[in-house]
Amino acid sequence: MPPTIADVAHRAGVGVGTVSRVLNESPLVSDRTRARVQTVIKEMDYRPSSLGRSLSVGTTRVLAAVVQRMTTSSALHRLRGILDVASAAGFDVILHDVNDVDDYGVQVRDLLRPDRCAGGLLVSVKPDDEYVKALAGDSVPVVIIDGRVDGLPSLYIDDELGGKMATEHLIELGHERIAFVGDWEDFIGFRPTEKRRSGYLEAMSAAGLSVSDGYIKTGLHEHLVTLDATNDLLDLDVPPSAVVASADYHAMIVAQAARARGIRVPEDLSVVGFDDLEIAQHLGLSTVRQPLYESGARGARMLLDVMEGSASSSEHIEMPVELVARTSTSVPGGTS
Repeated sequence: MPPTIADVAHRAGVGVGTVSRVLNESPLVSDRTRARVQTVIKEMDYRPSSLGRSLSVGTTRVLAAVVQRMTTSSALHRLRGILDVASAAGFDVILHDVNDVDDYGVQVRDLLRPDRCAGGLLVSVKPDDEYVKALAGDSVPVVIIDGRVDGLPSLYIDDELGGKMATEHLIELGHERIAFVGDWEDFIGFRPTEKRRSGYLEAMSAAGLSVSDGYIKTGLHEHLVTLDATNDLLDLDVPPSAVVASADYHAMIVAQAARARGIRVPEDLSVVGFDDLEIAQHLGLSTVRQPLYESGARGARMLLDVMEGSASSSEHIEMPVELVARTSTSVPGGTS
């Protein structure tokens, strides 16, 4: 049987990821280690098969990414970061899209097996304590992206701080009648909207502002649901002068619904989103920026480091958020 990349790694005394970097001429390997690995490759007459890698997921040159609702813009940005880093390190990536809670448990555990992948990334899904124990006990290392989970290495943001930032921006502009729009779904322990709403409420309370009845609208993550919620807000006897949305997706629908009724944005209604998707800049949407691509890339690098034993298996990294003010927000009435 011809030698495998794992055989090379074992004889050279390095991780599989290091051998992959040497094969792909990555600059992230010291000259001394590179020479040792190249010597072993020559001695063992190891010849990597790109065809074999593409046809089989039962190799150690494969990472698995389990992603909540893979087609959403935020998920796609994170996936770009994951794929770029994995490719540079010589790894293929298999993707598992989670759209249903019932689809999560058995299928994901079956995917994150040593004979199928070398490591896994859970993106925007937060497993419960029992599942964390099961993952931590398996031989395949796992990194969480977009959530903090004790017992597993993870990257996350302070969603509550982001919601507070968005609300404070509107308060500083002079708004007092500020509403909140988002989704209410608890998806496998993943509750960013709940935390962003908490930040909104904290900022309102700190400013001595009350939240009027009907000013908080949450529902399914669907276009028509957000559209109806916005129309309900605008139909109130005293409608809001500004809206904090839990995602750019919701913010764009809020602005669309307002303009359809002849309500000007931002003159009559200021809107703040969350994420800072590429389209947000083109639409002039004020938003809370989180590092989507960077979190995917850094999470993939963290996984490779954990696989090599050069990073802690319980490291937690908080990624930054920042308020980006554009043209969808202004002082009440739109005058300066």
